[in-house]
Amino acid sequence: MRQRMLLIVSGLGLLGGASVAQDVATAFVKMNEARPEAVVAALEAEDVYTRELALARIAREDRTAALTKAAAEALPKLECPGVRAQLVAVLAERGEALPAVRAALRDSDPAVRAAAVQACGLFRDERASDAIFALLGGAQDEVAREALRRIPARSIDARLVKQVRRGTGAERVQALELLSARRYAGIYALALDRALFESGDPALAKAAAVVIRAYAPQGGFDELLAFALALPAASAELLAGTLSATLEESASRAACERRLGEALAGCELVRAPLLTGLLAASQGAEALAVLSKRLESADLETRKDALRNLGKWNGEAALVPLVLAARRETDAPAQILAWRAVVDLASRSEKIEDFYQPVAAIQQAVWHAPRREERVAALQALPLYHPKAWEVEWLLTKVEAERPELAEEARRVKGALVPPFSGLLGR
Repeated sequence: MRQRMLLIVSGLGLLGGASVAQDVATAFVKMNEARPEAVVAALEAEDVYTRELALARIAREDRTAALTKAAAEALPKLECPGVRAQLVAVLAERGEALPAVRAALRDSDPAVRAAAVQACGLFRDERASDAIFALLGGAQDEVAREALRRIPARSIDARLVKQVRRGTGAERVQALELLSARRYAGIYALALDRALFESGDPALAKAAAVVIRAYAPQGGFDELLAFALALPAASAELLAGTLSATLEESASRAACERRLGEALAGCELVRAPLLTGLLAASQGAEALAVLSKRLESADLETRKDALRNLGKWNGEAALVPLVLAARRETDAPAQILAWRAVVDLASRSEKIEDFYQPVAAIQQAVWHAPRREERVAALQALPLYHPKAWEVEWLLTKVEAERPELAEEARRVKGALVPPFSGLLGR
């Protein structure tokens, strides 16, 4: 700070203000020699340089107990809020001045209160926690939250846990967020509480779901699924992402898929989309078997739900059950949904290993899909498998010859093939 002030003095001299520079230099010397009361009094000087010099003396040049005590006593009496805020930051570094900083949490000026909150948080002053709690929800809410995050006191955790259990809706949301930010060890068990989801407060349910997502343990799929199935269906949907993540991390995904199949067999229809969505996300053999079986259901909504989820598959394994379902479906909208799923899946060539299967599925769609839209979309997917599958050229030639209504589209697709159409229909 001494160097900084000397640079200011030199700069003033270079600008031609020699008398001003001399005055500042003189003030600098006088401030270093001044008694504590005089330094504190200088904090209210009209001259900004004098105030800067006084703050510098308190902050760096003189850290004696006498000056610290004088500054702490003067803090609430200073008229300028900006100076009070600066002094708070300076005094917070000294344990003996923390009571004065704590008292500034009730200052009439919001900037001073914010400075005091930041200082108490930075220096982890547990004794300031009650006053900081009082500032939550107001103008200092953000800095108060950050301060409470920093202070490692069990009393703060206990107070927040109590607030989660007995507070108002907004208080409970706030407490969950703070406990999460503080990485409270018991937060997962605390959030795994049906009352938080059944309170009728969407914000509270969402906050609890966010906590569960952040702290769900690896290997906790069964516990979390049981919890979700005990909740109202709308609340359980908030846990879909967490369930999917824990399912993916599970050491035995096949067992989890079987557990989903068992739950699906006995659940209410309103809960089925959550479970079938998880099966689609898992994409294992057990999941494929469960969803394929649901294509045979007498219930139309069950079949449509299975079609939508099988249409999300990555890989050719779902093509056969989808084509079979599309061929036998009697409900027109469901039939269109099935063929659309076939075409969409066949279009994901980057996920396909056996190229024969999507080309065969495309042929089925071209011959049997009821709408031209799906038949054309199927044809347009064929170049994805050229020249990897010789059946592409064979099928385009066959469509051109046997399906007059699609002949022009087949010629257009054939003409755009890269490499160009060879005319060789395989070996």
